[in-house]
Amino acid sequence: MFRPNKTIIFDLTLPISPTTLTYPGDPPPTITRTMDLSQGDSLTASHLSLNCHVGTHVDAPAHFINNGATLEELPMECFYGPAVVINLEGKEVIEVSDLVPYDLPLSHHILLKTDNSRLLQHDQFSESFCVVSPDTARYLLSKRPHSIGFDYYSLDPHQPTGTFQSHRILAQSNIPVFVCLDLSEVHPDQYYFWGFPLRLEKIEASPVRAVLMKEM
Repeated sequence: MFRPNKTIIFDLTLPISPTTLTYPGDPPPTITRTMDLSQGDSLTASHLSLNCHVGTHVDAPAHFINNGATLEELPMECFYGPAVVINLEGKEVIEVSDLVPYDLPLSHHILLKTDNSRLLQHDQFSESFCVVSPDTARYLLSKRPHSIGFDYYSLDPHQPTGTFQSHRILAQSNIPVFVCLDLSEVHPDQYYFWGFPLRLEKIEASPVRAVLMKEM
């Protein structure tokens, strides 16, 4: 008997609200109701103000290097396509030796699942999160990725005057990085990824609605 394929979709996106977890020093989102049907207005309308780097978002190379590509200068393949999720839970620093056994495929979105996904559920930013070493960033480039996905705000350690070395290595090769991907419910496997930004011009980052899809 014919049975249609079942499609499973994982939403990796953090909700946007005034309580959304933010990077230290960044303002939280604000949402203001400007018109309200319940107050007798002819319609309901709201005003949203938020940092381009709040919650689940994509960082273009221009965020880390001077004259780097902004969002509209990146090819569309940076925002969708085949993806692989790698389980690296239990690691404090992701080293090349942690990735070599996985034989990562070429030309995929590479999403790194760590203990950080649990930290995304906390109200306060944690400075003790898993990071990606610079050597690992260079190794990832050898896989010609469409993007790198991570489950916290930065690949690099939090420092007041951080150099963002791993981010810069990827940016110099025109590779965007998706951050704050909630991978807590996602099993390591191959998927199809979407993470489209708003169509902003000359901007270095944008919130995204990031999802993974798999046909079962």
